[in-house]
Amino acid sequence: MFYDSKDFKILEAGTNLAWVSQNLHTQNISNIETPAYKPQSIAFDDLLRAALDGEVDASDVPDTVSAKILTSTTSLLPDGNNVDIEYESIQLYKDYAKYSFLLDKIKSQFDQYSYVLNSDFR
Repeated sequence: MFYDSKDFKILEAGTNLAWVSQNLHTQNISNIETPAYKPQSIAFDDLLRAALDGEVDASDVPDTVSAKILTSTTSLLPDGNNVDIEYESIQLYKDYAKYSFLLDKIKSQFDQYSYVLNSDFR
């Protein structure tokens, strides 16, 4: 079935990545006034992009992949906080757009299966 395929696993990983990344950017934005807060980001895009570009065979990618949460070490503000609201807001929207696109792609695949299963081929 479709949900066992390599394509579905890549779509699933992409939606999970976008969801986790959205949560991190939301957390960063919510801590904009917290002294000494350093924003976090996720390092998983490179592995997913390599799998999508065919550089890495998706069958070589394990079912569970640990993403690294990266914490910035620089400080932009005198209180030690370095959250850039513009950057975080843009990244949050990009993650939302990725998530929505991938969910639409998954839905269209299931709609195709539903059409085939419910069609009357007499």
